[in-house]
Amino acid sequence: MVACTPHPGFGTVSIRNGALVRHVDLGTCRTWSSRLKLPTLRPQALTIAATRTGLHGTQTIVYRGRSVHTWQERYDRIPGGTPGPIELFGMSPDRRWVLFAIDPMNSASLAADGLTLQAVPVTGGPPRVVATGLLDDDYRAWCGGRLVMTVGNDRIAGHHKWLIDTGPPGWHARKLVRDPTRAFGALACDGNGVVVQAARSSTTTIDPRWELWRVGLDGTHTVLDTPPPGFSDDSPRVSRGGRIVFIRSHASRGTLWSPGVGALTAVGRDDGFYGHRPWATVSWSLQR
Repeated sequence: MVACTPHPGFGTVSIRNGALVRHVDLGTCRTWSSRLKLPTLRPQALTIAATRTGLHGTQTIVYRGRSVHTWQERYDRIPGGTPGPIELFGMSPDRRWVLFAIDPMNSASLAADGLTLQAVPVTGGPPRVVATGLLDDDYRAWCGGRLVMTVGNDRIAGHHKWLIDTGPPGWHARKLVRDPTRAFGALACDGNGVVVQAARSSTTTIDPRWELWRVGLDGTHTVLDTPPPGFSDDSPRVSRGGRIVFIRSHASRGTLWSPGVGALTAVGRDDGFYGHRPWATVSWSLQR
């Protein structure tokens, strides 16, 4: 941790480094440290139940003790199993749909190029295909009752990724911005739209110069912030009151930033993966 510039009203940022967490009050720049608290293990309402006998098995999504959907799994040709392990991606806000994806053949390489998100009603029934994308936590958000996602195949974050919105019961996807020269990345809901990364689409650039756009659910869009050459605006976050922060990075080192305000505090390093830096070690406390 290095410099901090006091800005009252921006809450507290926490930066995790192993078992140590450094906290910075952004209003006063007061800093203190704490030990990482392990989460309390509690029974989960949404789980996967798996069985296996020899070369055959099953996987079942279970919600509140009730089976939602079951798949037959085979291990005779593919050691990782086919169709593959189920990954859960939460539920719709009304708790009526479960979001999940299948990791084909338990292949980390295939999963790195994107997974197909699906939705299944908790009351049972056939799953619905939602969209295919990288499925990182910061690549999708519920916003205005709709699921907004960054979608598109391959692991290069800055190559041909687009924004959609979709939702139950039909899960019909609608492209929000029709610009094939752009790639979109991490996003955060601001009430009736999203603050999202945008960059020129490229098959060769694995370190895009991300800028920030604001995209409404009606498809309107404006540029919020453009970084200097050699920098990237990553990991946008929005408080309930509409304050926006993001991490401006250069050579993998980042500074917490706010549009119209500037630098708040340094937050360390994130080398990312093919142009996507999730900054998962950084959390921002402001909720209002």
